[in-house]
Amino acid sequence: SDPKHHEGAREFWRRCNEKGDIYKKKYSGLYCVGCERFLTEKDLVDGKCPDHDKEPEIKEEENYFFKLTKYRDTLLKWLEENPEVLKPKRKLDELKTMISEAEDISISRLKENLPWGIEVPEDPEQVFYVWFDALTNYVNVIGFGEDEEKLNKWWPGIQLFGPDNLRFQASIWQGMLASVGLPQSKRLLEHGMILGPDGRKMSKTLGNVISPFEQEEKFGAEVVRFYLLTGIATFADSAYKEEELINMYNSRLANNFGNLLNRTIHLANSKDVKINNVEVVEKPFKKEVDRFETEIRDLYDEYELALAGEKIDELADWGNKYITEKEPWEKSKEKEKVETILNNLSYLLRVVSELYEPIIPVSAVKAQKALEKREKIILFEKIS
Repeated sequence: SDPKHHEGAREFWRRCNEKGDIYKKKYSGLYCVGCERFLTEKDLVDGKCPDHDKEPEIKEEENYFFKLTKYRDTLLKWLEENPEVLKPKRKLDELKTMISEAEDISISRLKENLPWGIEVPEDPEQVFYVWFDALTNYVNVIGFGEDEEKLNKWWPGIQLFGPDNLRFQASIWQGMLASVGLPQSKRLLEHGMILGPDGRKMSKTLGNVISPFEQEEKFGAEVVRFYLLTGIATFADSAYKEEELINMYNSRLANNFGNLLNRTIHLANSKDVKINNVEVVEKPFKKEVDRFETEIRDLYDEYELALAGEKIDELADWGNKYITEKEPWEKSKEKEKVETILNNLSYLLRVVSELYEPIIPVSAVKAQKALEKREKIILFEKIS
């Protein structure tokens, strides 16, 4: 790893040590080689590590420990005063229990057993436990121990992690932050797990592994990205199903958004009317679009990506119902009325395109350019 990271991790260690939060002791316990950590009896399922399905080894070592127990009350008070810090909310009680039952943690290993680790300051026979040094990278990369002004500009940060990382990110790391006098994380976001098509955890043994590389090759990066962000629950476990990907892409993008974009541009050209003029958009129509936009941006602000995508689709669907109701293609429609209808729709489409940009950035920008230039474009080819 980067030499700067090594020095940052050592500086973090020094500050914890200066606070009196690191001590050395002999320890005998259940050690999982796969997890590279000691487990307790409560961690085991039928006497085995639940993640690796293997019985841990009985191991005795002299290691350094971090006084996580010292910060139990501090962290519990922080969660009591800031319950919104963790998403999903249903994990809050689990985290509180985890912190209240936390013990001091081993944060080093013998170098002879882990020769590639970062050496502990002033003890070359010991190296950092991998998770202790890895967590410090959150602040090392933004100036910890080197550029305090930069650090204060960017920290506290927002952490995104998997469902098996709650203990490290929301308990151990928060205790480490408290030790060195840094603020706790701004938000803790535990995303769900992507399961196999059968709804079970992916496993080569079960034969239900989905390769992201194969999916990208088959459907293209943007299509896979669209499904992962809108078809997979943001904060819950979800099965990855190709059939759902195809149906969602065809329904939401090809039939809904893409179809409305093409119809609007085609009618603007065939009726020879100007679009993209916000000044002529009807106030009630604009108010409704703006209401959708506010709701969607609020969902983004709360990191509810799948729900935001669903609401964008609702807005595009509302636009399709509007064009069907108003029938701007009718020959009997006055040109001025057609112009109003199509400007209403071009305003809606601009908003939809902008809101889709975090999810499908390439296609969203193409949609905006096509709308501006009034160029008919088949943006989303149907997948059969």
